[in-house]
Amino acid sequence: DLKLQFLYFIVISNMKHAAVFLAAAAATVSGQGYGPDQPDTPADFMCDWRKLSAEYAKVLRPDAEALVYDALELQKYCNGTVRPDPSKLPTVFPPKNPLPQSNAVYVDGTKGEDSNSGSIDKPVKTISHALTMKAGTVVIRAGTYYIQETLKMGVEHNGMTVTNYPGEEVWLSGGRKLENLQWKKSSLKGFNIWEADLSSIMTDDKEISELRVDGQRAWMARFPNANPESQYWPIGYLTSSTHDWTTPKISPTPNTATLVNVTGRTWDTYFADFSGGINGTCSIYDPPFSFFCQNTSTIGKGSGCGGCFTYYLPGGLNTKTSLPKTYPSLTKTGTKNKAYLSAWRAAHWANWKFEIDSYHANDTTDIIFGKGGFQGARGGPGSDYYIENVIEELDVVGEYYFDIDTKMLYISSNTTAGTPPSADSEIIAVTEKDLLSITSPSKTTPVKNVKITGIGFRDTRQTMLEPHGVPSGGDWSLERMGVVLIENTVNVEVSKCKFWKLGGNSIMISKSALHTTVQANEFALLGSSAVAAWGWTDEITDNGIHGYDGTTNDFPRYTAIIGNLFREIGIWEKQSSAFFQAKTAQSVVRGNVVFNLARAGFNLNDGFGGGDQIYENVLFNTCRESSDHGPINSWDRQPFLTTVRTGQPSWQMEWRNVTRNVVIANYGGMKEVDNDDGSLFYRVHSNFMVYGWGQKFKCGGIESFNNVKAFILKGGTFGAGCVVTSKTVFAPNLWHNDILISGNTTTDLPYRQEWGSDSEGHDWDKTQVYNNTLYLPPSLNAILSIPNSTVTVPLTQFRKSGNEPGSVQIQRIPASSEIIQWARERLGTFVSPN
Repeated sequence: DLKLQFLYFIVISNMKHAAVFLAAAAATVSGQGYGPDQPDTPADFMCDWRKLSAEYAKVLRPDAEALVYDALELQKYCNGTVRPDPSKLPTVFPPKNPLPQSNAVYVDGTKGEDSNSGSIDKPVKTISHALTMKAGTVVIRAGTYYIQETLKMGVEHNGMTVTNYPGEEVWLSGGRKLENLQWKKSSLKGFNIWEADLSSIMTDDKEISELRVDGQRAWMARFPNANPESQYWPIGYLTSSTHDWTTPKISPTPNTATLVNVTGRTWDTYFADFSGGINGTCSIYDPPFSFFCQNTSTIGKGSGCGGCFTYYLPGGLNTKTSLPKTYPSLTKTGTKNKAYLSAWRAAHWANWKFEIDSYHANDTTDIIFGKGGFQGARGGPGSDYYIENVIEELDVVGEYYFDIDTKMLYISSNTTAGTPPSADSEIIAVTEKDLLSITSPSKTTPVKNVKITGIGFRDTRQTMLEPHGVPSGGDWSLERMGVVLIENTVNVEVSKCKFWKLGGNSIMISKSALHTTVQANEFALLGSSAVAAWGWTDEITDNGIHGYDGTTNDFPRYTAIIGNLFREIGIWEKQSSAFFQAKTAQSVVRGNVVFNLARAGFNLNDGFGGGDQIYENVLFNTCRESSDHGPINSWDRQPFLTTVRTGQPSWQMEWRNVTRNVVIANYGGMKEVDNDDGSLFYRVHSNFMVYGWGQKFKCGGIESFNNVKAFILKGGTFGAGCVVTSKTVFAPNLWHNDILISGNTTTDLPYRQEWGSDSEGHDWDKTQVYNNTLYLPPSLNAILSIPNSTVTVPLTQFRKSGNEPGSVQIQRIPASSEIIQWARERLGTFVSPN
């Protein structure tokens, strides 16, 4: 019998944060979390930052000018602006790539036959057959190609280009076309419910993950109701109490994991060792290893690991209070149908999806979880949730229910009541998860010089319940898969493609992948991340003692993410990004436009190798549903040994540069560049940043300089850092020549803490923080806190002792035009990357 929540597992700091987050959300517009602007921001500045963002985004992606206008709500915030006419904008997709002069195979799904020669006059019918013909170029004519078996490219395709015919739209779809349906009025209660027998089409036992009805996404029947594309948290969620989440099936106490600990970067006072646990509560992962499966007492040193504890998951949820309903369909035995519960982890760092293993509609109304919950790395209790694929909840247009046992499809039609779905409607059942793999079984014989250009990818199923692993010491877990999988390759390019209404990751760059280029694509309305790069180390053999070793070169290197449009990402899996990397080095992320995301725009899960360059990007409207994060986020809780920095094995990563970006920290993305637990060796400079916190210095070698940080609520957090005690590697944090404008109109600005001094004679407040310019309203002050004390000191008084030389506090808020001019001076001129 289930016991209600085990309070001794609860991390109090996490729960306090969750309470603050939920309270803040409740005070703002429903469905908008923190909202697009901070309270009390001057109206002219709310317009001006949007105009500047639109201006720079237009340089990078002129084709998206109207979409950016809408996302920024320019009509609302800037009176008199006119929405660009989309018909007059340039187009990227479909491109007009020139036809090859020779050695080409043509594909035409309408007129072709696989017995043909493949010439332009006698095309073949299927892409899969064209790939067997080993031509230099495969040219695909217009149409939608329904892919029921993954297209595979290997070393035999070295040097091949796959492209659209110039100017023609080519789509690869992971769906099945539902044709000649005979609709009958259903006896189910709900708005205009109709049913059709799919037994002649769905001849296997595959679930229909989503539908497309005339191109629009339809979703499994759920409660509470919400359109997952246009409505987001808190719309469509029920609230729960921490005590409703029940005892875990695998207990973290005692911790049964095989513990791993290898001494690494001895110069780091926070995260010196490569550590974690195998199996135990992490047996649900693939591989079954995670940094968070070690003992709570050993996770990080000092205060380096925020809210860390041994990983666990609740075993179920008591819904007696939050969901006072009963569902007869959930008590049915011997069925292949599965219902699901999707939930936010407390504090909104990630969300989970569980199969409902059993349902007990009694005095407790317990939902017991089956498979799932591995979609984040942190664990703990849950919070807001909804249930789905429950036939009793089919009640609004946009929802459907597919009964795998009977092969009956039930749908709420948007036609006039009593009228069946139109015979002219195109209905697609989404069933497949991946469409194209470009892979070799070995990095010693990689796939080389493959180019995919001008192809549309659409309609793939959710992958939240596919196997997930924990890539490294960040907060993420994810699936090593994508609609396009690139693994053990050299010089693969994906360009001018469109990734549209997909259920999982769009592109996965896996293991050894050198010089991968992802350029000039559009990624929109995605279930999970747009692009993820994830290397490999051996975390299991010999009880995990080799997991730190990146010298085997099984990782993406020299990846280029350039000139892409990323928007509406995280429909299903909220812990997702435009670009994610783990165990990856020397990436270039340049010239991308990123907006309307559930979580961060760019996420760097560790410090593996380093050497990454992030510049000339525009990011806004990130973290719309999540909290305690930034538009750009990093962690580095596990050290890795690589040869990236010098060519010789080293625990020290190469410096990363984050420069000349427009970073709007609105909604829940309040940390701007969030250098979180363990982050090392970042130079954050010459950026234009708006809202949130000025800079997080949560480990060492973090340098912030020459930035404009407008209407911030807090300055910098943490002190001189974790790399200040060793003579081998010595990299105290550094902060200088930033312009900071306070967003606090009635209270002092929490500027920073005193960085102090050490026994070696270093006085960090005199050498590491200087020449910053702070603008505050008259009579308000920038305040420093004293560590381990309740005492605070105004900056003006603190400077009288010779601290923070050259910094100045100015008692006025600059005009919006003045701030924008400073921003332009730092950003310079962006150059179109495409």
